[in-house]
Amino acid sequence: MSIATLAVRDWGAIVIDAAGVEAVHGRAAGPDAVPIGLRRRMPKFSLAAVRCAAGVAAPGCELVFASRYGDVTTALTLSETIVSAEPLSPSAFSACVHNAAPGLAAQVLGEKSSHTAVAAGEGSLAAGLLEAWLRLSSGEASEVLVLFAEQPLSGIYGEFEHEPGVPFLALGMRVGLGNGVGDGEGASAGTGRVGALALLSALEAGVGAILVQPILRAAA
Repeated sequence: MSIATLAVRDWGAIVIDAAGVEAVHGRAAGPDAVPIGLRRRMPKFSLAAVRCAAGVAAPGCELVFASRYGDVTTALTLSETIVSAEPLSPSAFSACVHNAAPGLAAQVLGEKSSHTAVAAGEGSLAAGLLEAWLRLSSGEASEVLVLFAEQPLSGIYGEFEHEPGVPFLALGMRVGLGNGVGDGEGASAGTGRVGALALLSALEAGVGAILVQPILRAAA
C-alpha cells in the first residue's frame, strides 16, 4: 500500500563491485565534478554520493540523505587507528559522520538549502523518500534531492553483513510531488541495497514515479 507518489525529475547512480569496477548510470557526474583538492581527501563512499548529487541537483533543491550505516569503512579505519594509538586524521573523521556526504555535496554545489540525514535500518531508502514527500507536501520545498548510499560491511563488521555479494550503490533522485496516490503505476523502494538496485533498474526502464510507503520495518 502506498500513500502518495513522487515524480522523478532526474536521477543518477554509481555502482561499484567487489573488484572496484565502477558503473555509472543515468546522469551521475564524473569525478571532475568535484574539485581535485577536495576529491583527494574524500572517501569513496562520499565521492560516489556527491557525484550523484552533482549530476542531478537543481538550484534551491533541498537534500535528504539516506543510509543504513553511512561511511562505516572510514569509521572502521579510524577505530583501528585509535587501537594502534596513532594520530587520527581530522579530514577522515569529518568524512565519516553520518551527514558528511550531504554536507560535502552542498559544499561542492555551493548550495545553502537545508539537508537532512536519515538512518532507518533496511528501510533507510524508503524513509528518505517519505521524508522527501513530507517536505514537499507541507510546502517546505518544491523539489527534493533524495540521496542514498550504502556499502557492504567489511573487516570485523563483515559477519553482520545482511546482503552478501550485493555491491556498493549510490543513487540520487531529484523528485517532486506526483499526480497519483496509490495507483500502482510507480516503482516501490524495497529494502537495503537489493531494493535500491531494483529501483535503479525501474528508473533505467523508464519508470517516472516512486510509490511512497506509509509503514517502515527497520532492522538494526
